[in-house]
Amino acid sequence: MDGQADSRFEPVREAFASVIAGQSGTGAAVAAWVDGTWVVDLWGGTANAAGSRPWRPDSLVQPYSVSKPFAAICALALVDRGQLDLDAAVQGYWPEFTAPATVRQVLSHQAGVVALDQQAPTEAFYDWTAMCELLAAQEPQWEPGTAHGESALFYGHLVGELVRRADGRLPGQFLREEVCGPLGLDFHFGLTGAEQARAVDLAGLGGPAWLARKAAGKPDLYRRATANPPGAFDPAIVNSGPWRAAQVPAVNGHCTARGAAGLY
Repeated sequence: MDGQADSRFEPVREAFASVIAGQSGTGAAVAAWVDGTWVVDLWGGTANAAGSRPWRPDSLVQPYSVSKPFAAICALALVDRGQLDLDAAVQGYWPEFTAPATVRQVLSHQAGVVALDQQAPTEAFYDWTAMCELLAAQEPQWEPGTAHGESALFYGHLVGELVRRADGRLPGQFLREEVCGPLGLDFHFGLTGAEQARAVDLAGLGGPAWLARKAAGKPDLYRRATANPPGAFDPAIVNSGPWRAAQVPAVNGHCTARGAAGLY
């Protein structure tokens, strides 16, 4: 294990050391700051499944839904600039969108577009336009504004397409140029080749059978919302170059621990 922790946070170092010692797969990192000062910045273990590459301070890992606020902040920056209106209809920016939802309802998981009725291939994740066309045509699972429910796989496309329609840039470019670049945050949607060389393999996932066990006992909508398109929890997919290069901002941001903690 490497890194540093303020003496006040020695229990964090000890707990993290036990995590690293007990991990059967790849390693981990943790960072935290208090009053503008980094008090924890630790990492350890390996960065690939073979165990041949150590986790480094600049290793990039996919944190799944930790990604969602990075998509949201792109839209909120445009709200701040007057380019998006929280209470305007999504259709005012994205006319093809079927669900009668407002921008606010999309941002707050009230729009109801949480699952696709049409079966889509894994490759839909790699095609921004195709995925947004599927989402635009999808009837909501409830009347927007009457319930909450996480759009587990699609939140980033729903928010990101609003960003693209209002600004012209996909969320990955907007985030680099307007948020993470200026703030020095190592967090990205759509990795370059150089960034992919820093990416960590995810361990502990098991593909369709693992996902089926995870969904056991939950409503059918949970399964539909997390398994179509397939692949978002399959190590063969999420550890691949095409997935890491794609923008799936609900789940596939890649970051250092400092990069995530810096925005939060």
